[in-house]
Amino acid sequence: MGLWHVQSTDAGVYTLTIQNPPVNAMSTAAVAELRTHLDALRSQSGASRVRALIITGDGEKAFVAGANIKEINALADYAAATAFGAAMLDIGNLIRTLPFPVIAAVNGVAYGGGCELAMMCDMRVASTTARLALPEITLGLMPGWGGSVRAARRAGASTALMMALTGDPVNADDALRLGLVDKVVPPDQLQSTTIALATRMASMSSDVVATIKRTIWQGLDMSLEAALTDEMQTFARVVVEPDAKEGTDAFINKRPAAWGDR
Repeated sequence: MGLWHVQSTDAGVYTLTIQNPPVNAMSTAAVAELRTHLDALRSQSGASRVRALIITGDGEKAFVAGANIKEINALADYAAATAFGAAMLDIGNLIRTLPFPVIAAVNGVAYGGGCELAMMCDMRVASTTARLALPEITLGLMPGWGGSVRAARRAGASTALMMALTGDPVNADDALRLGLVDKVVPPDQLQSTTIALATRMASMSSDVVATIKRTIWQGLDMSLEAALTDEMQTFARVVVEPDAKEGTDAFINKRPAAWGDR
């Protein structure tokens, strides 16, 4: 059995669950297998098309407790360390460009690589038991999978510095307040809440979902003026497409929309 378990619903919501006890460590094998799954999910079409993806950890203790420390200790030179970091950097870039939303269901501790994986996702739903941390400093290390950069962009430089220079965990409520997660729910509601959120997004036009996701992420790399112009021009292309005509006609005639990709 692999380190990741795949489940799906009739609505096109897929869940990838890491099963690497005791704390779901993100070993190099887990990273490679995750990449394989993401590539496979991206290529699916037709009735098995992915419309939303949830990434979570098995059990109640850990989402992903971090990378495998023994593997990090064994890195012998710059080339090996660069390859180690680049593999996860590629996963972050892939998640960003997937044509469907990716939601992290943070079911417990998300330390180091786990915190970084959660922040790679488009959004995060956290259990009240969740804890996010960048504890690399306590090992004489620093984040290498995007942790400090993404924390700074989501919660500000001072929060990123606080996390990365102390290694102290942030609890779920503080993570919500800081913008590190988007929703906090009791542990027994995490799965149902995340699936409901994913199902809601999966019910929309897949083409428009992909376009909105791409527009938002690309806009973050542009000036405000350029991002606004890009959004307007993208809207002008979308509004004349069949799904826009179908959606607006369905609203006018008070009926459910029948998207073209169904």
